[in-house]
Amino acid sequence: MREQEHPADRKKGMTGKRIAAICAIVLLVGMYVVTLIAAILDTPGSGRLFRLCLGLTAIVPIFTWICIWAVGRLTGRHTIASVDVLQSDPEERRRMEEAVRREQESQRSSEKTD
Repeated sequence: MREQEHPADRKKGMTGKRIAAICAIVLLVGMYVVTLIAAILDTPGSGRLFRLCLGLTAIVPIFTWICIWAVGRLTGRHTIASVDVLQSDPEERRRMEEAVRREQESQRSSEKTD
């Protein structure tokens, strides 16, 4: 009889998400190393390179997230970048909306008494 394998024990292949994440990490680390070397050597363009590095530190992860999200939307798969705001549990959503409504009503009543 064969033992059942736990899903976490299975080795997963290189998925598109994993490849995109690894590329983003390699790009960021490479960029930081080049910026550090340029700063240590005090090259003329090191200030511009530092500003570029700061900007790309925000842009590269956002672009990677957008790519993963777009592939998920095109293939119809749920990804780590999927936005599930409207597909939440209906009961939980109802409780949350009631709590927000009560909070708003209490704020209005406290404003009227002031």
